[in-house]
Amino acid sequence: MNKTFKYLLAFILIISFLTAGNTALNRHGVEKSSNGVEITIDYNQVWEMAQRRNMGLIEILKEFKNAGATGIFFKEQTSIDLKNQGLAYIKTGSELLTEGIFPQFDGDLNRYYTYFITPFPEVHDRLQKHLGAKIGNIETITDTGEGLFIVGCPVVTDTMLGSIGLGFPEEGFAAAEKTGLNIIPQIRSWPEAKDAGAVKAVFEQLKDAKNISTVAFNDKDIPGFPGLLPHLEGEVKALGVPAAIIEFFPQKGLSGLIHSLDKNAVRLHSIGSDEMSGISRDRALDRYTLAVSERNVRVLYLRLFTRLDGQDWLQENLSFIDELTSGLEQKGFVLGAARPFRGIPFSRFSVGLLGLGVIAAGLLLLERIGINRNLAILGVLAPLGWVGLLFLNHQLARKLMALTSVIIFPTLAVITTVRPEGRGVFSSILTLLRTSLISVGGALLAVGMMAGTDFLLKIDQFLGVKFGILVPLLLIPLFIIAKDGRGVDRLREILNSTVQYKWAFLIGILGLVGIVLILRSGNDTGLVSGLEIRFRSVLNDILVVRPRTKEFLIGHPLMLLSYYLGTKGKRLPLVTLGAIGQVSLVNTFEHFHTPLVVSLLRTVNGLWLGIIIGVVVIYIYKLLMKLEKRYLNA
Repeated sequence: MNKTFKYLLAFILIISFLTAGNTALNRHGVEKSSNGVEITIDYNQVWEMAQRRNMGLIEILKEFKNAGATGIFFKEQTSIDLKNQGLAYIKTGSELLTEGIFPQFDGDLNRYYTYFITPFPEVHDRLQKHLGAKIGNIETITDTGEGLFIVGCPVVTDTMLGSIGLGFPEEGFAAAEKTGLNIIPQIRSWPEAKDAGAVKAVFEQLKDAKNISTVAFNDKDIPGFPGLLPHLEGEVKALGVPAAIIEFFPQKGLSGLIHSLDKNAVRLHSIGSDEMSGISRDRALDRYTLAVSERNVRVLYLRLFTRLDGQDWLQENLSFIDELTSGLEQKGFVLGAARPFRGIPFSRFSVGLLGLGVIAAGLLLLERIGINRNLAILGVLAPLGWVGLLFLNHQLARKLMALTSVIIFPTLAVITTVRPEGRGVFSSILTLLRTSLISVGGALLAVGMMAGTDFLLKIDQFLGVKFGILVPLLLIPLFIIAKDGRGVDRLREILNSTVQYKWAFLIGILGLVGIVLILRSGNDTGLVSGLEIRFRSVLNDILVVRPRTKEFLIGHPLMLLSYYLGTKGKRLPLVTLGAIGQVSLVNTFEHFHTPLVVSLLRTVNGLWLGIIIGVVVIYIYKLLMKLEKRYLNA
C-alpha cells in the first residue's frame, strides 16, 4: 500500500470520526433533556393498605404523594377485583334461580349466564360497555327495586372471566385527580378481539380522565393485535400520551404500534410481584436507580413491600419512596410525567461517511496482516457496495456496518499494537491506552450509525451482539500468526506440532471463558451470582458507574502483561485473553439504550482500574521469575 493511499484512508477515518462525534453529541443532548421520571404506585395495593389502616383513599394517596410518588398505576379491573373491592358480586344464573334471590326476574334470568350484581350505577354502566363489547349477548336489569343493578353475559370459564378487563375504578380515578397524581392505565387484551367497537369501548373511560400521563398494556399480545392495530393506534393518539415499553417483557404488536405513533413511547421498569417477596430494600433501590440512570427507563412502577417482619408497611414504603426519589433528584432527574425522547438528527449522507470510515479501517487491517494485493480495487468496490446497500435497505445497512465496525476495530487495535518483543511497564500502559482509543473509535462509529430513538427505546436492536464478541477473539490470534510474514507456514507448524497437556488445558479454559462471555452478554442473563450483584453494587456506590468485570479484572490486566512480555513463544493465548477487554469495551457502547455518558464512564473506570491491577500482575510475575531463578541456582 503506497503512502498516498494510506493518507487517503487516514483522511476518511478522520472525517468519519468527526461525523460520529457530532452525532454522539446530539444524542447526548437528547438523553440529557429527557430527565423526567414518573414514580407510580399500584392502585390495588394502595386501596388494600387504606382498608387495613382504616384510612380514606385520598388521605393515604396524599401520604404517598408527599413521599415523592407522582402517579398511580391502574391495572384494568377483572371480576376478581370487583368482588374483592366490594363493587360487585357474581352469581351464575343457576345459582340465582335456585336460591330465589330475585324471584320477580326468574323469567328473565338465563341459568347458563353469569351475572354481575352491583349497587353502583357507574359500575353497572361500565360492565355493560365492556362485557357487551368483549363477550356480547349481554342481559341487563337496570333496577331490581332494591337499589341493585344486574348485567349478565354468556357463561365463560372462571379463568377467562378472571382475565377479561372490565374497565377502571371510578373512585380511584377521582382520587387521583383530587390529589394531583397522574394516571397510568394498563389495558388488558381479551379473546377474539375482532371488533373495533370493543377497542373504542375500552378507551371511552380514559378519554374522560384529565391526568393520564402514559398508557400501558398488560399481556404478551397488545389488545387487538394484529387486526385492530390501526384502531388501537387511533385511540392512543387521541389520548396524546406516550405508550409504555415494559422492560424485559416483550409484547407482540407493540413495536409496530410505537412506530405508528412516531415513537411516542417511554420505557417502564418494575420488579415482579414474586420477586418483591424476597428482595431486600437496598437491592430494590439499586434496581430502580440503575434502570433510570443506566437504561433510559422513565417510568417506575413500584409494588409495595408487604413483608411479615413486624415493620409498619405504610411507613416502610413511604420511607423507601422518599429515599428513591431523593437519590434520583441528586442524579439530576426531575420527578413528574415522563416525556418521550425527541428525535436525533442524522442523514443517509452522514451514515454513508461513517460506513466509509469502517471500510477504511478494514483496508488498513488487511494491509497490517500482509494482504496488499488488489487493495486499491477493493477500496473502490467496497464503498460502491456500501452505497448501494444503503439505498436498498437503509436500516439493514446501518446494522450490518455497525456490526462490521465492532469486529474490525478491536481486531485492528490489538493487531497494530502487539509485537514479539516485550516493553517496559510505562510503555505497556501507553500502548494499552492507544489500543483502547482505537477500539473506542470503532464503538463511536457504531454509535453514530445506530443513532435514533428506536434504539434508545430498544424497540429496534443491534444485530449480532454475540457474533461481534466471538469473531474478534477468533481473528486476533489468526491475524497475529499471519502478521509475521509466514502466515500459512506458521499456521501449518502450529497445527502439526505436539500439544502438551498444559497448553491443551489452557485452550480449554479459553474456550470456556469464551462461552461464558457470550452467555453473560445482556442485562437479563441468569449467570450473575448474588455475590457478584453485591460486588457490583459496591462498585456503583464508590465509582458512580461500575466498570465491567471482564475488562478491569481479566482483559486489561492480561493485555498489559502481554505487552510487557511480548508475543514470542507460546504467549498467544495470553493476548487472546487480553483482547477480551477490548471486545468488551466496544460491546459496552452496543447497549444503545444506555446513556453515552454512562458507557464512557464505564470504559474509563475499567481502564484505570485494569491498569492498576495489570501493573500489580506484572510485578507479581517479575517476583515469581526472580524466585524461580533463585530456586534453580540454589
